[in-house]
Amino acid sequence: MQKEMENDARKFCDAWQGIDMIYEDYARSVDIPYTSLYILNMLTQTENCTQKLICERTLLPKQTVNTVITGFWKSGLVELRELPEDRRTKAIHLTQKGREYADDVIPHIREAENRAMARLSDAQRKALLEGMEIYCEAFREEMMAGR
Repeated sequence: MQKEMENDARKFCDAWQGIDMIYEDYARSVDIPYTSLYILNMLTQTENCTQKLICERTLLPKQTVNTVITGFWKSGLVELRELPEDRRTKAIHLTQKGREYADDVIPHIREAENRAMARLSDAQRKALLEGMEIYCEAFREEMMAGR
């Protein structure tokens, strides 16, 4: 039973890494670093996004996020706006140029994700999502217990 569990865990990790590589290959094909694509995608989905929020959700280091956002800012893709509730914190907003750029890059990802999901039956989608939620929580608990 232990060996079967190890094989299943390895298959899961291989599949997860395979998905990650698909995003990485796509980023390369549109000539953008993977982390920049990841952050650009998040900016298209998050209102008043901050560097802190990006770090929390992506687990990317602060320096990496800052470097990407600075590059976007220098290229005119984003603007930084003070948040009314905390003037020290800047929200990152796509400029018109940034939205046009994102519109060239991001929809292909979303469409491919949706088409891939549509290839699963309703039962398979439900099982996949429920299983991922359960696995993620269990993995988090096990990792925290090991500290």
